[in-house]
Formats: sequence, C-alpha cells, structure tokens
Amino acid sequence: MKRKTIYKDVVRDYLIKHPDLPKQTIARLMMKEQPGLFATLEQARSAVRLNTGAHGKKNRMEASDKDLFRPLGRSGDDSWKSLMPESWAEPIEPFVLPSSIKKLLVFSDIHVPFHDINSLTVAIEYGMAENVDAVLLNGDTLDFYAISDHEKDPRKINWLGELEASRSVLGMMRKAFPNIPIYFKEGNHEYRLERHLMKHAPILIGMQEFELPVLLKMGEMGVEYIRNKRIIRAGGLIIGHGDEYRGSGGVNPARWISLRAGESMLIGHFHRVSEHIDKSISGSVRGYWSVGCLCELQPAYLPYNQWSHGFAIVHINNDNTFEVENMKVIEGRVR
Repeated sequence: MKRKTIYKDVVRDYLIKHPDLPKQTIARLMMKEQPGLFATLEQARSAVRLNTGAHGKKNRMEASDKDLFRPLGRSGDDSWKSLMPESWAEPIEPFVLPSSIKKLLVFSDIHVPFHDINSLTVAIEYGMAENVDAVLLNGDTLDFYAISDHEKDPRKINWLGELEASRSVLGMMRKAFPNIPIYFKEGNHEYRLERHLMKHAPILIGMQEFELPVLLKMGEMGVEYIRNKRIIRAGGLIIGHGDEYRGSGGVNPARWISLRAGESMLIGHFHRVSEHIDKSISGSVRGYWSVGCLCELQPAYLPYNQWSHGFAIVHINNDNTFEVENMKVIEGRVR
C-alpha cells in the first residue's frame, strides 16, 4: 500500500472521529499520536485541508470523495444566519426633551437627607422667579445612605426615614413648580437600590413594588423617571449625571468630560462648578459644564474638599443652540 494512501486513511479516520475540531488542531493531534507519518506540521495540515475540501477550488471540484468536505467560510449559502443566537445587548437610547422646553432648571447632587436647606431653598426660589419650563433632577437627588456599600455610622441608618424625606422633597418640588414637567434622572446613588437588591435580594429584582418610581410615588406626583447612564438631549446640549464615564473628574471636571464626550455636555456628580470651552479644527465651538451640588459641603467622611453649591439654567433656542447659566450659591446668595 502506498504511503499516500496510508496517511489519507489516517486523516479520514481522524476527521470522522473529531468532526468538530479545527483543521489545525487535527493536524497537531496526528503529529502527536502518529509520529513519523508526516514530516512536518504543515504537511499534516495540508492533508487535512485536502480531505475537507479546503485545498483550493480546483481540488475541491476534481475530488472523487467529498463526504468529509466541510463548508467553506465564504459560501454563497447564508443558511448559517439562522443559527445566530439572539443578542442580550440592550442599547441605551438618549432621552430627548420635548422641543417645547426652552428654559430648563437643572439641580444635581441634592443627596437627601443630607441636603443643604439654605442652598436648595434659594435655588428653588431662583428657578421659580425665572419661570422655567421644566425641572431636571440630574442624579443623586437621594443619597441612599442606608444601602451604601461604604462604612456607615449605625446611628444614621434609617432606610424608611430616607424614603420619607425623599418623597417630601419630590412633593416640595411639585408644589413649587405645579404646572411644568419634572424629570428625575437616576444617578449612581439611586442605583444603589438596584445594586443592593442584586446582591442581597435578587428574587425581588423586577418586582414593581421595589422599583424606585413606585417607592417614591413619582406617578402620583407627575415626575418622569430616567434610568441611570441614559444621557439627555436638550437641543444641541447633552446632559448626563457624570458617572457615565469612570474617573474622579480631575482638577477641572468640565475639562475632564470634554476629553471624553467630544460634544457639548453638562454634568453634575463631582459637586464642583466648572466650565471649559474649546474649538474643533473646523471652528465649531463646544462647551462643557459641571454643576455644583445642593448637599452638605462637609460630610463626616470627607469634611475637607473642593465642593461648591450650585445649579444651572439651560436656555434652548429653536435652532437647537443653547446657553448655559452655571449658577453658584455662595453664603446663601445666587452668584
């Protein structure tokens, strides 16, 4: 029996025995288990390719025995598409504010029940006097101290008290702004609830009674809920909480977000008032702003910091251009 016939039979045996292994893997397996049959790994791989129909179009057409041929990667048959599994990916679409909103009041990082009463009061009064069209609570409106993963003072743990205080703040907002939309964007602190349930009570995930809008009675107050990490489009301006990207915000959070977003953007999250303006090579001007917080400035865990009180008013024009008033609250006065 000729040597070529011998190794052809060996190759066929391996292909029948291992129909799902890649051709290169079968060649390596033969080199290991049949020493001396093939001079090189490339010779073994070539034999496998020949018997699976991958040794060129001419050999594929002239072969008399095609029962072990495998489909080629560039076949005209697209029936393989039916084997594609459903993707679990969930795209996050932007939340687009109605075009009727021309003056938007933005509060960020109130951190109820650790809110600063004076700065929050003057910010609300300023927004009322400005006759804004809508209010955006741009993340971390609540602190959710009781379900934090950080070290906690047991004397301050009061989950029900936090919920009650949070409902009161939403009720206060609705009373102060009775006839305009109020939007509640989930920040990283509100996300603590879902994360807590995932870790400690996964059976409750998906139950309506444990969803944040239900716990805070947003439906009764006419407050619209926007999930965590979902950006908001206000004309040509993107608004996010600031936790959409990982990082500490650097020296200037506005400059920090400019290096990531690439489009004009307003954020909170970092509890600091900052602004950065830049220009593209084609001359288009882009602006970036970080809004101050409305919570206590000297929390026990970080009493010395660079935080500042503030809020913003965004003016949105009919052509989607915009202006941002990044307001500061210093010593009880809006500056």
